[in-house]
Amino acid sequence: MKPIVQLVEEWTAFEEVSNEQSVEAFCRYYLQKQRPKPKHPGKKSERIMNGVSLLKTVGRILSAYSLYFRSAVNHIEMPPAESFYYLNTLVHMGEVKKSDLINQMFAETTTGMEIINRLIREKKITERTSPDDKRAKLIKITPKGTAALDEYYKISAKVIEMTFKDLSDDVLVDCYEMLKYCEQRNSALAIELKNKPFMQMYEHAMADKA
Repeated sequence: MKPIVQLVEEWTAFEEVSNEQSVEAFCRYYLQKQRPKPKHPGKKSERIMNGVSLLKTVGRILSAYSLYFRSAVNHIEMPPAESFYYLNTLVHMGEVKKSDLINQMFAETTTGMEIINRLIREKKITERTSPDDKRAKLIKITPKGTAALDEYYKISAKVIEMTFKDLSDDVLVDCYEMLKYCEQRNSALAIELKNKPFMQMYEHAMADKA
């Protein structure tokens, strides 16, 4: 079979299973088809081990990034790396309740409050009483916090270069696109289920949604 004929047939098959009919999506679909098939399709234990391998890989990459970033932060004598993560998240959220930021960070309340209060003392975050709920405090980043964040961004760019030195932009984009849904789903779930017992978390996460 001529390659062009095979390509047309593959595109036809792709159209039947995908709503995103772009060249980029087709290329991802075709490459995924070329991967070796699992020895026991649908077998739960093999699926779990595939998940373990993926989490281990992502976790090791993130651990390496965190090690580099902590070293970089110490090098420029900036506050701990946690300050960057909280400031970076807050600048994208705008003015929010302390609890909203803590939930977004998947943090325990005590730990989150310690970091937020430290940033308030450093005048990188400001707080005020919520006009809608006198018991709640609204926080937002200050100009001093924004200036600190700019310094974090500069050093973080170098760390990202180190972490992904041998990967092309195409590979990075493909990895992002393939994992984006998983990240969005679990980010929403983690915030919703954060304080529930594990079995309730599991049952909720595994339930088929209508």
